[in-house]
Amino acid sequence: MHILVANIPLPTNRFLVDLNQALSKHVEITHDADMFWNMQGDFDLVHLHFPEYMTFALEEAYTQGLTDDLIAATEERLRYWGQRAKLVITRHVLLPHDALQDPQWEKMYEAVYRHVHGVVHFAQASVDEFKQRYANTKFECMNLKKVAVRPDEGDGPKHAVVPHHNYTSLPNIISREEARRQLGISQQSRVMLVFGAIRNFEERDLILNTFHQLRQPGKVLLVSRWKEQLAKVKWIRLKYWLRDMSRHYYRLHPRYKFNYGFVEEADTQLYLNAADVLFIPRLKVLNSGNITLGMTFGKVVVGPDSWDVGELLSETGNPVFDPERPETAIAAMELGFRLAEEGKVGPANQRLALGEWSADQCAEMYVEFFKRLVETGRS
Repeated sequence: MHILVANIPLPTNRFLVDLNQALSKHVEITHDADMFWNMQGDFDLVHLHFPEYMTFALEEAYTQGLTDDLIAATEERLRYWGQRAKLVITRHVLLPHDALQDPQWEKMYEAVYRHVHGVVHFAQASVDEFKQRYANTKFECMNLKKVAVRPDEGDGPKHAVVPHHNYTSLPNIISREEARRQLGISQQSRVMLVFGAIRNFEERDLILNTFHQLRQPGKVLLVSRWKEQLAKVKWIRLKYWLRDMSRHYYRLHPRYKFNYGFVEEADTQLYLNAADVLFIPRLKVLNSGNITLGMTFGKVVVGPDSWDVGELLSETGNPVFDPERPETAIAAMELGFRLAEEGKVGPANQRLALGEWSADQCAEMYVEFFKRLVETGRS
């Protein structure tokens, strides 16, 4: 089977790198956005991930504005490939992170889903949300030869649930003690970790409000990439002087350990191994790779009871909070620290991530789904 991955290079996206490497053990992989757009080559299946990163033109439109002409041009490519190969997309997000309220990107996402034959989800909640969101969508794949993967699914794309594979490709050789020593954190501290981008000031407020009200002795807030809020003043020099003063305050305060830039992959282990509990500060989110990341490193993970995130955390005994009532995150974090101290949930998380969610295991599930789609289309 020959598969075209229609996505621009994203070398820092560990999910894509690991998945494509694992898939290449079973199928022939070509990762080329230009071949997709230029409608070149002969493939059995086209694998999509993020519509905003299918091509460099779409990436530019993500920040500069998406036009109807570009949506139409994308649909032209999807129709071309849909007549020659099976189209499958892995559903990572509801909509692009920075375009949640943009009707143009809603149109684009629906246009992509309208043409695909299969959708891979990380949990059942995403399947249910998809069917509700696109209940009135007229799927173009209905007009092609019907692909009956499961007889109870009816018309439209077929669905498969494949876990988000683990992060064992990241280094993990530094002990908890050494990680804390390098970060300047006491061995007795109770460490709340926020890892990855903080997308808006609502999430920033959620983090600070939750941390401030925790009743944990020696608590420390460890953040890999803090989101700064610049003062609303006219003088540029004053604006950045105030920013530097804020950084100086947090640097001197023993309860805060903030980084402000991108964390290299080799340093991810420092943050995860120094932490007691990993906090996911999202208020409206479909999925989060931080669930699998935290579980790979044997941490208790706390996050919102929101679609796949809520489903996976609840099923594995990790605490959740109500995203409609952000104040409930305090109790969830308190429970998270108690579970971390008991020492059962974190190790159970790690056993699950290492034992059942390897990239090779997940790739085999993808290949099985791909084969069913392709072979049914040929029969």
